[in-house]
Amino acid sequence: MFTIIKKLPDDIVGILISGKTTKEDYDRINPIMDQYKQEHKKIKMLMEIVELDYTAKAFWEELKFDFKYLGTISALAIISDKKWLEESLQAFGSIVPGISAKGFESDQVDEAIDWLQKQ
Repeated sequence: MFTIIKKLPDDIVGILISGKTTKEDYDRINPIMDQYKQEHKKIKMLMEIVELDYTAKAFWEELKFDFKYLGTISALAIISDKKWLEESLQAFGSIVPGISAKGFESDQVDEAIDWLQKQ
């Protein structure tokens, strides 16, 4: 399930991911991403991941989402206590041109926001 994180700087979109992620989550987030893209041209994204559990349709939507916003997301901060996510994110950031990516622990939300603002 996606929940929009409120009270972030205007140029940062935040998403909390917990529980089962469905196609309907992407149906809700895509218009928000489109609005950020229109207003800011580039998107700085904060993702707090509590749990990853995708339905098959949601996995397909994730792939479409990634391709749709690949050139738009300029910085991605992922907050999670799952070490494998941090390691995956570092690899992702090094192979995808034009995007800065960094992982943070769950108690480093302020640091993640500060890092995004400097990107």
